[in-house]
Amino acid sequence: MEKKNRLVFTRSNAAAKRKFDEAITILEYSVMLVEFFGLQEFNNIIAGQLRLILCETKNTRIKREKVTIDQSLIKKINPNPKLYPIKDSNQMSNDHDHISEELFDYTKQRIELKLWRNQIIYKIDIEGKTQEIKVIDFIKETANKIGGAHAESSFPNKSIISDGHTKIMLIDIAKGLFKSIGRDYKKHASMNLSHIMQKIEQSTLED
Repeated sequence: MEKKNRLVFTRSNAAAKRKFDEAITILEYSVMLVEFFGLQEFNNIIAGQLRLILCETKNTRIKREKVTIDQSLIKKINPNPKLYPIKDSNQMSNDHDHISEELFDYTKQRIELKLWRNQIIYKIDIEGKTQEIKVIDFIKETANKIGGAHAESSFPNKSIISDGHTKIMLIDIAKGLFKSIGRDYKKHASMNLSHIMQKIEQSTLED
């Protein structure tokens, strides 16, 4: 399954590929530390790595026109990446406290990154009006909020999403990314845990 879904790298930019692999490894360790050890401090790392891999952009000017350049790592190694779509039944809202199943639908075909970013991941009623939040906005806003950035929020309310929902969605988005690129998270998490344990044992013996 891992081999079937693996991204096809069409560029020979070794530096970009190395940076992508490093970001995925950092993301993987961070998810593991939050999920298995309850170290919530690593949620900011998860949010930051998701933005770097999937949503990083830069505003510039070309011939006096304002242009947004996509600088996400996934686009640097694959010009047309695809990811699994969100299950319609799993759009979170302020009326639901948790997701009862996986956020993404792994039985469907993967979709292009632009479509994936613009999927609705969260709905909330504010003063009788339904506000919808896209995946890209959730990732960017969460990375800014948790990371302490003071960028102006595009959300109608800065505390629109509860901390509990944020933690759930961050981990589920990361796991959806892993599956989309053909990376076996459980296998790598086990390997990472073994690596940590070996290092601890070596350190104990040296002391």
